[in-house]
Amino acid sequence: MMKKSEILACLKACDRIDGYEVSLIDKDSRELFYVLDHMEINRAVKVRKVTVKVYVNGKDSVGSSNVIVTAADDEKTLSKKLLNAAKSAKAAQNPYFPLSEKGKDIRNVNKKKRDLNKIATKVAKAVFKADTHSDGWINSTEIFVSEYKEEFLNSNGVDHVNESFRIEVEVIPTWRNGKEEYELYRYIRTDKEDYKKITEEVEAILDKAKARSKALTLKDVKLPEDIDILVKEDMLEYLVENFADDLNYRSAFLKSQHYKKGDLISNTPFDLTMRPVVSGCSASSRFDSHGTVLSPVKLIKAGKANGTFGDIQFGYYNKEKKISGDLKVAQLDAEGVDYKKRPHLIIEYFSAPQLESDSGYWGGEVRLARYFDGKKYIPLTGFSISGNIFEDIKDVRFSRKQTVSTRYKGPEYMIFKGLKIA
Repeated sequence: MMKKSEILACLKACDRIDGYEVSLIDKDSRELFYVLDHMEINRAVKVRKVTVKVYVNGKDSVGSSNVIVTAADDEKTLSKKLLNAAKSAKAAQNPYFPLSEKGKDIRNVNKKKRDLNKIATKVAKAVFKADTHSDGWINSTEIFVSEYKEEFLNSNGVDHVNESFRIEVEVIPTWRNGKEEYELYRYIRTDKEDYKKITEEVEAILDKAKARSKALTLKDVKLPEDIDILVKEDMLEYLVENFADDLNYRSAFLKSQHYKKGDLISNTPFDLTMRPVVSGCSASSRFDSHGTVLSPVKLIKAGKANGTFGDIQFGYYNKEKKISGDLKVAQLDAEGVDYKKRPHLIIEYFSAPQLESDSGYWGGEVRLARYFDGKKYIPLTGFSISGNIFEDIKDVRFSRKQTVSTRYKGPEYMIFKGLKIA
């Protein structure tokens, strides 16, 4: 692979280019693959991904084109790629926007050296510590423990370095009930070495596989009208991302927003803040793909639209005074309620959660839910829920218990009323 200095030399020698951005990502990973509790593969992977984006200016316009630098490239082949990219960029112009200006460069470098193989082994032990049942087991497990070094440079002198760490675990549990076997799926991502939590999450997914094997249908159980419905995990993230997408520079520029600053979103006074870094959220980052140093933005304050965020392109189009950058992590703050005092329905898994940002439709087929009848939980399957998020959010409530996921920190559950169950 070409050295950074060699890539920059090629860029500076290309007189067809008016600007550039260079992203270099080095990944050092240990990967373990298990069938049942038997390890099939243990491999070390080192990968470098280098992407160059070149810019060519027109009259009040700018075009861009990407170049992937491979291990086969040298000065000659890269120079040819850059010339071809410059031609493409010149032919596909957008309204002008500037590249990020040099300010305080990010230098986030890990001080301690991790033994990735040792960590991966500990993760495996944490996973199989939960695998203690006779009728249920973990069918397959994949473990990825990785360190990343991301460098970003542009033609304005921006020069960032950020190092990060991630643990990812994929488990497929199976539970047997008589002659039938039932599978579920769980993908865990975290930037913390919390082995106890990994064991707890695997125990929870095995318990849900057990519940799925015993699940009843709505033919067997009559749900109360206007029952509280609790959503979590993937669907909760979809709902939060929907509001983040709506309160984005791009949506404002395209005039596709449902809300403008000051509009009432919810009668429940919750706050939603986009943040660069949140402990436990593996999508955390200190700068975005344009090299803009990220700064937090409170999108929703006390239930009202409060701000917008986004990248330098659409921030420039909207004449924003301070560009936040394209933030990826959301933190939701709200007063929690005790939902356990009355019957409720917790949606554990959707087969394929859906959300249409234009219409507001959201919902999907439910693979597993838990109905609390006032005394005990009853597992249910084989039905769907649906609603309109722009209406349903008006009277949303939240659980007291908190959770942290890839892109979200906040209440574990959103609680809705009046959703359609079919």
